[in-house]
Amino acid sequence: MPRVNGTASGMSGGQSTPLEYPWGKPPSPGEVTEVAPGILWARIPLPFRLNHVNVWLIEEDDGWTVIDTGCATPEIYRLWDGLFAGPMGGRKVTRVVATHGHVDHIGLTGWMVERFDSDFVGTFTEWMWARISHTHDVPRSDSAHRAYLLRNGFAPADAEELVRNRAEFMDLATPLPGFLTEIRDGDRIRLGSREWQVIVTGGHAHEHASFYDPDSGILIAGDHLLPKISPVIAVYEMLPKADPLGDYLSSFAQFDGVADGTLILPSHGSPYIGIRERIAQLGEHHRERLEATAKFLAEPSTGLELSKKMFPKIEGVANIGFALGETLAHINHLVHLGVVADVSGEPGISRYKTKA
Repeated sequence: MPRVNGTASGMSGGQSTPLEYPWGKPPSPGEVTEVAPGILWARIPLPFRLNHVNVWLIEEDDGWTVIDTGCATPEIYRLWDGLFAGPMGGRKVTRVVATHGHVDHIGLTGWMVERFDSDFVGTFTEWMWARISHTHDVPRSDSAHRAYLLRNGFAPADAEELVRNRAEFMDLATPLPGFLTEIRDGDRIRLGSREWQVIVTGGHAHEHASFYDPDSGILIAGDHLLPKISPVIAVYEMLPKADPLGDYLSSFAQFDGVADGTLILPSHGSPYIGIRERIAQLGEHHRERLEATAKFLAEPSTGLELSKKMFPKIEGVANIGFALGETLAHINHLVHLGVVADVSGEPGISRYKTKA
């Protein structure tokens, strides 16, 4: 199959820097590491497979800005109480910033904003998406989710289990604030002693916000440019024909102006240096996955059937549900490129096949 447009974006500017990791180990729960003057790194444990999220504490004249929060569990509440009283010196949180609206990033935002009467900063689409996706009883949400699963090959009993599981997942988030200080791509925002450029990207989320300070050489990258794994790029029932992988690959060009020696602060894994090399690796990973998808689809397949081929070691209905979203992202991108066609015949079941 042809190489995917955009996989080489973000590689201008000469030879790339090999990845470097300035810190050998992350801070223990309840402790912090200073990664730059006025910026502390704390690691919050998570109650699922991706077992941690990094949060960034930025010192202000009148308190702290907190970037991302983790989700709502008794352990995480206790951990934050320890951070407030310990490394943060009992000073208030004046502002909570969300890189995006996934539960490990916004799960305690509402609680923290209410506790400190803080400002809440993020992109409008992520605020709206999180309010919908983490709210029980949204009209027709369960029926849309169920139909999406059945259409992609799940048995009715498995589809019902996944619908129930998502309801439990919603309980990991406190209600989001009913207001937002909106940021948009290209904005500048002052966090601590630095002025940051806001870079808003699609792919992993609809409007994921990263923050770049060229003077200090720091990029707070959220989930967008992780050091060891690709962020989840997935299709969900709300937008079943979306092309998030196309959005993700094209987003690499938005980082062309980021210096290669910049310190990258990711939401998972450890801070690293070497953005050009990492973007190249991520592009190559998805190119290989696209080629594998096209190869497997030499014969017509449902999304579920292909997911089991693309993720042969995945076990459990919940995990294969996540795999389906990533598989559909690659299918939809190939459909968008004209490499794969929807060849559905049986009513209510979607099947895909690589074109001759």
